[in-house]
Amino acid sequence: VLSMAVLAACTTSIYDVPGITERTAAGVANCQFVGRVRGIPGVYGPLKDLGLKDARRAAKKKAEDVGGNTVVFDPIPEGEDVYEVRAQVYTC
Repeated sequence: VLSMAVLAACTTSIYDVPGITERTAAGVANCQFVGRVRGIPGVYGPLKDLGLKDARRAAKKKAEDVGGNTVVFDPIPEGEDVYEVRAQVYTC
């Protein structure tokens, strides 16, 4: 399992969701708000960075499911444990 986690951490393309882009709040000024989504990390502790990437991917997949093509992730305070990643979904 650990070797798969290391491999996954090195393969960033598995975290991409085709058709979903990330923007800042200023970058969606002319877009249509669709709703909010969230992703939950599957791992914590020493693998927390991997869990965060997976949670962001899950939120992007949910954004796709609700008909959006753009996400704006809520800020995550640096150094804090993350138990949920939230994002606003837009169609741009």
